[in-house]
Amino acid sequence: MGQCSIPQSWEVRTSDNGGYATATAAVFGTGMGITCHARSLQNLPLVQTGWHESTIAPPYHFHIGFSQALIRPDPYRRNDITLFVDQTGYRLPTIQWSELVGEWDLILPVTDAMFTAMQSASRLVLQIGSEKAWEFPTQDMGAALQAVRQYCAPIWAQRGYPAPAGFAPVPETAPPSGAFEIPTQVQSFANRQCNGPARIGASALQAGDLDRDGQPDVVMDWSDVLCPGETRSGFCGAANCSINVFLSSRGYANSYSVLGVGVRTRPHPSGLLGLEIGGTASVCAQIDCFAVMLWNGTEFAR
Repeated sequence: MGQCSIPQSWEVRTSDNGGYATATAAVFGTGMGITCHARSLQNLPLVQTGWHESTIAPPYHFHIGFSQALIRPDPYRRNDITLFVDQTGYRLPTIQWSELVGEWDLILPVTDAMFTAMQSASRLVLQIGSEKAWEFPTQDMGAALQAVRQYCAPIWAQRGYPAPAGFAPVPETAPPSGAFEIPTQVQSFANRQCNGPARIGASALQAGDLDRDGQPDVVMDWSDVLCPGETRSGFCGAANCSINVFLSSRGYANSYSVLGVGVRTRPHPSGLLGLEIGGTASVCAQIDCFAVMLWNGTEFAR
């Protein structure tokens, strides 16, 4: 049995071409990726965006793709693949080679015990029958899977799909009391950054009193903001996107900026409202990812 080791860490990449919004967790370049799909809120025709012939995971499911570099497409169906998460082996259901996209396809519920185990695993090995075993790194794997869930879950919810039992949905942002109109400074800022009219999607904005002055503040995630001519946000890199926080105490000007993979307002244990931001290892080395951070007058911190 040959064994190959691939020394990298997990990352997340997101996209929204108007047909589907997707987030993929992977050690990119190794041939295995875990992806969520959510029908884009832009509602562009799938034929126009090229998604009409793609393999799509339904809401609250993950698509796992394997390349032929990991599993030879001969035969075209395999039922002898096991993924070892630490010491536990998970025999995968029958996987099918897709000639159209050139990869092996598998769809499993996000609540599958295997994904739960992967959240805190220290070892991950893909066993190909008796032929070969591939060992993957586990650094940032749990954070990457969580970031993928957090990307698709709000869109699934907005589409009206109820969360299944055992799924911890992303908490909804508590709306500010009374009617609240998004300040014109937010749109003006986006237009300046885009050098033209910016399209701010519904999932890009959240509101809540983060600076504790009694007035709602606005959080804008550039993952759902498009500049003229864009089909994918130019303010997103391979994984992280720009995030701007417009504070009422600053007159919604001089916004606080940070990079991250997903952002949401959440209650702090103290009862105050704070921000929770996801990110890759480089971002999480600078901020407390997935911790609820409070505004201290200068920045968001624990």
